[in-house]
Amino acid sequence: MAKRSTRFRTKFILAAGVAVFVGLSLNVLFALNGLHQLEDASSNEIQKGLTDANTEYLSNYIEDKAQATNRMLEAPMKDLKMLADITQELFDNEAQLADFIATTANNSLFAKPIAYNEKGGWGQTPAGHSTALAAWGYLLDESSHQPTPTAQAAIDRTAVLDLMLPSFQRNGADKLQMYYVGPKHSPFVRLAPYVNMGEAFDQLYPGHNEKLFWDFFFPGMVEGWEQWLRDPDSFNSRATDITITEPYEDAAGGGLVMTFFHPLWNQQRASFEGAIGLDLTLDQIINYIEGVRLAETGFAFLVQENGNVLAVPDSGETILGLVHAEDKGGKDKQGVSVLERNLSSSTDPNVANLTERLPASHEVTLEAVVIGGKEYILATRQLSKLNFWTGAVGSRPETWTLGFLVPRDEIYASLFASQASISSSNTSIIAGQIAIALSTLILVLAGIFMISRRITASLVSLSKGAEEIANKNYDVKVEVITEDEIGQLARTFNTMAGEIREYMGNLEGLVRLRTAELELAYEEISSLNRRLKADNLRMSAELDVARRLQLMVLPHADELRQLEQLEVAGYMSPADEVGGDYYDVLRSPDGIKIAIGDVTGHGLESGVLMIMVQTAVRTLLLSEEKDPRRFLNIVNKVVYQNVQRIETDRNLTLSLLDYNDGKIRLTGQHEEVLLVRAGADAVERIDTMALGLPIGIEYDIEDFIADMQISLNPGDLVALYTDGITEAENQASEQYGVDRLCACLLREHQKPAEQVRQAVIEDVLEHIGTQKVYDDLTLVILKQRNFAGGAA
Repeated sequence: MAKRSTRFRTKFILAAGVAVFVGLSLNVLFALNGLHQLEDASSNEIQKGLTDANTEYLSNYIEDKAQATNRMLEAPMKDLKMLADITQELFDNEAQLADFIATTANNSLFAKPIAYNEKGGWGQTPAGHSTALAAWGYLLDESSHQPTPTAQAAIDRTAVLDLMLPSFQRNGADKLQMYYVGPKHSPFVRLAPYVNMGEAFDQLYPGHNEKLFWDFFFPGMVEGWEQWLRDPDSFNSRATDITITEPYEDAAGGGLVMTFFHPLWNQQRASFEGAIGLDLTLDQIINYIEGVRLAETGFAFLVQENGNVLAVPDSGETILGLVHAEDKGGKDKQGVSVLERNLSSSTDPNVANLTERLPASHEVTLEAVVIGGKEYILATRQLSKLNFWTGAVGSRPETWTLGFLVPRDEIYASLFASQASISSSNTSIIAGQIAIALSTLILVLAGIFMISRRITASLVSLSKGAEEIANKNYDVKVEVITEDEIGQLARTFNTMAGEIREYMGNLEGLVRLRTAELELAYEEISSLNRRLKADNLRMSAELDVARRLQLMVLPHADELRQLEQLEVAGYMSPADEVGGDYYDVLRSPDGIKIAIGDVTGHGLESGVLMIMVQTAVRTLLLSEEKDPRRFLNIVNKVVYQNVQRIETDRNLTLSLLDYNDGKIRLTGQHEEVLLVRAGADAVERIDTMALGLPIGIEYDIEDFIADMQISLNPGDLVALYTDGITEAENQASEQYGVDRLCACLLREHQKPAEQVRQAVIEDVLEHIGTQKVYDDLTLVILKQRNFAGGAA
């Protein structure tokens, strides 16, 4: 009988234990599934925000860089066009200017003697002049070694260029050389600055003196220009007359250069009369492109329409797997040697296919690419169209493309960090859930074991009593744990069995009730934990994204270093994760726009409003809005409408400074503008209260906006700040104040702007000491450089 009771006890414990185990396991699995769904939703939201922010940032950044590169290419073309127009006017009015031309040609300033070189067989003006004139052997008389009458006439008619070429070469865009090449039958060369052209050509281009200049160096170029004359309609409707050679390594050591030519014609537009040319070194453009920094290892590159890469940093060249083609030019080949480093020859097949996917319009394009097994984000933007020599007869339009390549894992670094943090938290939660489930299972099994012993002991006693009754031993007394009387077995057997069943039912009900209570309490705790974790993760992600966005829109140090007329140094430190202060320094065709503002309060709402203001200012600047009062009023309208939409009571003070050639035009209400003149012993405090109203309070404030002008001399210093600087308190609740700020500026103003900024911030932080910082700290220092166009 004992063996039978043991089997019953084992089955009872096993059945109850399995039921409890299954219930707890399902509960853990449900919690795990919920955590995974939460992790996926959080990651998707963060990724979407980062994608939108980075797309806007990359699009705006590559647009700015593309416009700057276009300006570097267009500036020398404008200089070339201007000199070509002047020379064309000279040719068109040659009859009326005959006396002037003759007088100029015979003037001692222009009539320079040509020295004949016996070894080279060419003639050239000697050193000591600002320009060089070279006449090749086929232009010289065999006996006198001086230019033939035809060549001399062509030389005389352009003598005045000796006065203009040096000035055009020195001023305007940065140019390596500027020159005039005569018509095909008399291709003498006037060149500024002076170089020993003949000897350089003999060394670098053997055989040049036996063949006409145009046929030797640029075969087919003149013939291509002459084709224009056969179609008068297209001749007058061309976008540009300038023809450009492919970039090539300058044999004279000028680096990577391009040659720009502008053809000239006779008065009737019936024949080619020479060309004005210039050699442009591409070092400035290449250094500008290679200097672009994106995330940690991202880079920019410049590629021609055929896939030839002109500019890329060494690290980018390695990533793209670019291979330099062998130079097929050199001393044994006439013409110039072209740089070849093509995407199509890359060792990575995905890079080799990029040539076929270069953009077909001026719109910014972004796409994901895999290079070397690593994911990158590729942003591309076309530059303005250029007209290139084909290397034979004719020219072709070509568009270069600016590209940004940024590793995807660097762009989404914050996302991956958040995912790792969420996964780590999930692991901890699941481990806790499993530990609780196992502990609960052990406790339940222990309870079931103890209860089962009591139940089986009663059954054994009753079984013995039943056997005694079956044996008609009615006098046997059976001890029952339930304290039921079983003295008269025959009469009370069924009642006793019912009482036992009732007891078992009550016991099982108590177990189920307790288990249900534990499960309910556990579910409530789990639900609260999930809600708390979700709220914390969402708030942390939102603040982190806002803080990163706020820092991304601040001007970079390399942008400030490129400003030619001003030294600019800026500092901003938010009191919370996200601040409400705003400053920006933006370049425009009309000068520099500087902005500083302070949103009421700080935190997420203030940071968002600050980004709205930065976006509005940059957008209006790109739309070339020039009226400062209208500019500020439009910014106010945009901010006011957004403030109304998001139902917040935030507003901001905002001052805008438009700087150009030593003059500042100031609009908008903010803190005082502090001006320290070079060598001054006092600080000028300029009140801005009458220049506007706070932004975002009223829809239209144009009637309240005024402006004033400040002239700067070399060494003058301007300080802009927010009230976080002047109202910073120490342990004794004493504010830093405007007077102490002025004293620091007056003491440090002769130093560079960056050192002045550092000195002021150190002074403010020393004043604060260990006291908590309650407001954002923002400071911008402007200092006038020494330059020719500055204020008198």
